[in-house]
Parts: sequence; structure tokens; C-alpha cells
Amino acid sequence: MSDLGAQPAAAVYSIINFSYGALVIATMLVLAARQYRHSTGIQRLPAALLGLGSAFGVALCLAVIVMDIAHATGHLELMHAIQAAYDPLSVLTFVFLCAGFAVQPAVRRAQHHARRRHTTSFTAQLEPLWRRATLARPGLSQADPLAANSEDPEGHLHRVIVEIRDAMIDPRITFDVSADDRDLLERAESHLVGSDTAVAPTSPVPNVEERES
Repeated sequence: MSDLGAQPAAAVYSIINFSYGALVIATMLVLAARQYRHSTGIQRLPAALLGLGSAFGVALCLAVIVMDIAHATGHLELMHAIQAAYDPLSVLTFVFLCAGFAVQPAVRRAQHHARRRHTTSFTAQLEPLWRRATLARPGLSQADPLAANSEDPEGHLHRVIVEIRDAMIDPRITFDVSADDRDLLERAESHLVGSDTAVAPTSPVPNVEERES
């Protein structure tokens, strides 16, 4: 920039490049802000980091554009004044954007493991009710126990819920369910469809880790 910045053609080329960069990064900033508004909890962390990185990136592009104009028009004092912000903005943009992109898969992995733990917890808490239901009305688990045991945690929880619901609506048998059991069943159903807003209860669940292994 010291050698070519005063040349109008070089200034125009640089301004076009960084204007395009500012437009792209500003679009990412808008998307990150929208994702942040529609997310909750730890899901907001990647959006927040990308939002900060994008904001610093836009500021960096604007600083370069102003420096180009100042250099081409001979306002070197203004150029040198803005130049002091160039290195910090470059570092901040790089750090926050890299952190935002790196955190996204880590957050998804953490959410997957948390959901699996909640699924296992719901299954363990529903097990006494499920055993009563299958004793009152034998279901598919008794007909094909090997298939039932080979299911993934969410598939197994779905089977448990279906067999409990079948026992509840079967007019041929009497199967009483307490209000607490109904509440637990509804929360397990909400968890399966992804609309649960609360973590599974923290009541003790014996041997949960052993059942997962």
C-alpha cells in the first residue's frame, strides 16, 4: 500500500475488493444475528462468536476502504491514524470467526450427547410403568425382545411410550396411571418430538450408564 496506494487504479481495485468483502461479511453478520435471536442456551455461542467476528470484519473492510481513499487523495495523516486499527481488527476478525466456526460442531456434539442422556433418563424413569403396561397388555417387546433390545435409545423410548399408551387406551384391560406418570409420559413424548423446553428430571436413575453400554 505504501508503494501503490497513491495510484488511483490500485485504490479503485482495493476498494472494489474490500467493498465486496464487506458485503459478504455483513450478510453473515445479519444471519448470525438472526440465528442468535432464534437460539437459546449454548446454541447462541457460535452465533455470538460469528456475529462478533463479522462485525470486526466489516469494520476492517471499511477501515481499508477509508485508508485507500485517504492515500489516493493525499490525506496521509488520516491514513496513518486509521492504520493503527488495522492489525487489531485483523486479529479480532480472524480469532472470532475461527472460534465461531470451530464451536459449531462442538456444540452440536454436546447437544447430541445431552439428548442421548435425557432419552436414557426418560426410558429408565418410565420403565416401572412400562413393565406394568406390558404385564397388563403384552406388546411387541414380548413378541420380539431381541429387536426391542437392539433399537437405538430414541427408538426404544418410542416403543416404551407406544406400549404404555396402548395399555392406557385398551378397553379390554384396566390400567390405571397416576397424574405424575401422565406428566412424565407427556414430557417424554415432547422430548422425542424435539419440543421439550426442560431437562429431564434429576431424580436418581439407577444404572443408567450401565444400560447405555
